[in-house]
Amino acid sequence: MKSLSQERSAFAYEKAKSAFKKIGSMKEFSSFVAGLPAMILQNGLGHTLCFLLAKAANQGDNKYKKDDKHWLAFEALAEWLKERGMLSFDINKPADLIEEITKKGVLEVIAIQEEALRFLEWFKVVSKVFVEDK
Repeated sequence: MKSLSQERSAFAYEKAKSAFKKIGSMKEFSSFVAGLPAMILQNGLGHTLCFLLAKAANQGDNKYKKDDKHWLAFEALAEWLKERGMLSFDINKPADLIEEITKKGVLEVIAIQEEALRFLEWFKVVSKVFVEDK
């Protein structure tokens, strides 16, 4: 049996490892992820997820850049919240997650945001594991 914190850390570790395989250098990604909790606290979870998704969008072909740091952070967070049963996430329809948040009550959004912040604390720390010293 694992604690919730252990589950968060294991999920965050796998997502960070996957990101490392896709983008190679984690220094910029780790720094980027470290700023996400502050962005959520300043702007809210929905706004932050919209920002990540918009930055990952390739306007030229109406697809998302799946190797982009914004997508990788969005995907990790969305999949964790799905894993916890707080939001649904379909990788083929990521914008539906934003719509789902807009339909939630304020107390539910606060609970989801709190879980997102707790996950990001682990994601921030484990992302640093893959940073290479040069």
